Amino acid sequence: MMARPAYTPQPSASFRDDEPVFGHSHQVLEGSISPVFGDLHFWAGDCIDRPANRARGAWKINLPARDWRLNLLLREVAFSLLNPTHPVLRRMGVFLLAEPAAFGTVIATCRKLQVIWRWGRKQGLGQDLGGWDPQEWQSFIESQAAELGWRTVATYINAIRKLQSVAAVVTDTTPFEDPWGDEPAVHIAKRAVEACLGSVSDSDGLSTETIAPETWWPLLRAAWSYIHTFAPDVLDWRDAFERELAQLPQPPIVHRQPSVSADDLDDQVKRWLAEPENRVPVHAREWRGAPEGSPMWLTLSKMITGGANMHLFALRRGFLPARVGARRAAVLKVVAQGRVEAVYGAKAGSHMGAPAYQPKDKGQRLSARDLDDTLRNWLADPGNKVPIRAADDRYGKAGTPIVSMLTRLVWGKARGTKVDRRATTSRARVELIENAVAAGQVIALDSTGNRAGWQSRVMACPGAATVVLADGGSRPWRTEISQSDLQDELRMVRAACYVFIGAMSMMRDSEVQEIERSSLTTHFGSPAVASRKTKKDPTRPELLWWIIEPVAEAIAVAERLSWHPTHLFVPLDAARGTRGRGIEAAGEIDFFIERINASHGRLGLEKIPDGYVRSHMFRRTMSVITSREPDSEIALGLQLKHAARRALANRTTQAYGQMDTKWAKEFDRQLEHAASLRLVELLKARRNGESVAVGPGAARLHAGLDKVIEKMDEDPQLRAQIADERVEAALLASEFPELHFGTINHCMFDAPQAECQNELPADQRGRAPLIGACEPARCRNSVITRAHAPIWIAEEDDLKAMAKEPRMAPPRREAVLIRLDSVERITRALREQGGAV
Repeated sequence: MMARPAYTPQPSASFRDDEPVFGHSHQVLEGSISPVFGDLHFWAGDCIDRPANRARGAWKINLPARDWRLNLLLREVAFSLLNPTHPVLRRMGVFLLAEPAAFGTVIATCRKLQVIWRWGRKQGLGQDLGGWDPQEWQSFIESQAAELGWRTVATYINAIRKLQSVAAVVTDTTPFEDPWGDEPAVHIAKRAVEACLGSVSDSDGLSTETIAPETWWPLLRAAWSYIHTFAPDVLDWRDAFERELAQLPQPPIVHRQPSVSADDLDDQVKRWLAEPENRVPVHAREWRGAPEGSPMWLTLSKMITGGANMHLFALRRGFLPARVGARRAAVLKVVAQGRVEAVYGAKAGSHMGAPAYQPKDKGQRLSARDLDDTLRNWLADPGNKVPIRAADDRYGKAGTPIVSMLTRLVWGKARGTKVDRRATTSRARVELIENAVAAGQVIALDSTGNRAGWQSRVMACPGAATVVLADGGSRPWRTEISQSDLQDELRMVRAACYVFIGAMSMMRDSEVQEIERSSLTTHFGSPAVASRKTKKDPTRPELLWWIIEPVAEAIAVAERLSWHPTHLFVPLDAARGTRGRGIEAAGEIDFFIERINASHGRLGLEKIPDGYVRSHMFRRTMSVITSREPDSEIALGLQLKHAARRALANRTTQAYGQMDTKWAKEFDRQLEHAASLRLVELLKARRNGESVAVGPGAARLHAGLDKVIEKMDEDPQLRAQIADERVEAALLASEFPELHFGTINHCMFDAPQAECQNELPADQRGRAPLIGACEPARCRNSVITRAHAPIWIAEEDDLKAMAKEPRMAPPRREAVLIRLDSVERITRALREQGGAV
């Protein structure tokens, strides 16, 4: 296969290759180095700090390797958005907001521009995006509208407008006008989706769904159980395991050269080329197909890495990878500057002082006798135990040696051939091991599902918390635990803390994951937690969120769980934590729900119904719940950290608190239950023979209560549950489905008998009581209890006093006397039936 020649990217007409991507407008971390415009593979944002909820792989702009023109376009657009006050932009008439675009926004913009570019190539459009006419831009939007929601389509429109705003500095891109003028992106996207699908929601609310009540409550109860009940056990077991593992024999340390990442190799190339005294070896004449004057790639690779790597510039199966191509391009720039040393191929290494290739240490090979002696000496120490299986697994039966673990303990490297009954040279070793097992020199380990393999073991769990099961019985939630199971339980505790804190504090995912140690405080006398706000705020200010005591307990548990010096939500294993800090929230939530549903019976918890649950839905759901409280809009604005407008509550706050169908039904059920519990008190009084109400509808109420009492008395099962208010409430709810509780009376709404319905047009009657038109003294739906008596008596006194006013006009006096007569009928009945409640 012919090797693809290295291609030198086209230089930018606007920016130099050595200009830092994150210029003076950014707070570059001390000791960090910003990527430069000439970096062709990717631009990482680690130098400006990475939010905890962003994985390292997602905190960079990936640049395409096989399309250098698109590569240049993305670099120029991204550089312009990240450096909006750059002199070149001002000189070319590009005036952006002085504050740089958020790096996450720039990453998303680059991804969308790649989609646009590839769509244009499929359609056969020119590579000059500025040359597209408005109809071609509209065709792209319509193609996206056929598959995506209007909110996502609007983000593509915004990406196009960002390109349009900086087109003057983008090489080979003609400046162009906004294809849609000043029309909002939302309107354009909705119109495109409607044209493709025939309809589109006109709601200005949030696209974020709430979590259904039937999922929300079991999820929170499960999270709280893990935090309050199970976490103390799990963390104590972790500490006990660590103490025991510290006493186990450790495998020999095998010294190997550390692996070097591709990024580190790139840095080595850059540093070597940056030294002006370093010369690139080139062929003094043609040698083995390499033309005269071409670099000696193998020799150069050994010179740069000190002999540790020969393949810095090598082809991969005849193909030149993008990273290798970028390294070669950097070398060719130095060659073009004349920093070369012409040498002959056969003597290149010695002439340039290139060290010989030194591969990684693969370990010293031992003879069969050495292997036998090492094992014999190891078994001679009674403190050394042969690891055996505590239970059957797919590799062997319980009680058999775990060979891979044993070889690591004895020789420091796992090789099955060292202990193999089929091999003549290792039979003596097999016999030594079998004798040790027979003598009881063993340790039983759980070898399944644990990366720390040879260290895994099972531990008894005396004193574990007791849980109440569905059948009414109780038992410890665990009697024993293996190290691999402990890792899962630790992850469950971490997930429970994340779910509970996120749900009950209404913090964003990024804000929860930025919580640090010692973050608990008070704010205006109430418990609060400090964290950092990252969304739409590049300064990442430290703010406070009010919390309740259980959330403070969850934070304390997460603080004890975390090994990180500052942050709480981090990988469980410090040695294997590639993210440093932060977790993948979606995976944690799914893991928690799946594990609860798999073991809810053993844990005494409810099963969590299947449903889509994500961290951003916690804010929305809790906002719906709290929005029913008085003055909640202001409080929500403060807690959600929305823009300060209208007393810290804006349209976004209102949208978060807007009721939806799922929760409307839940609140209706709660109101019905509360009303039924109030009826229970009336039922108890009626059972004692009392008249519980007066008014036009009192006879109907008494008849309904008597019917419920008769039903409970006739049914032996119900009679046995007479003390259970829930049973009584359920029966009353079915008997009085339209009972509405009020301040001055209760209404057993029956539309044909309702006086209030006479005030409505005929086509609107019968739907619901019209509170403002209620006639409690004469409507046949109205009942008045003793709880209403103080209000009626107070009105009676007021009317009597008004009737004695000598200066009152006769028509007014007549109206007062008529009203007084109606009120006295009620108060008289209340006094006569003193047993009414």
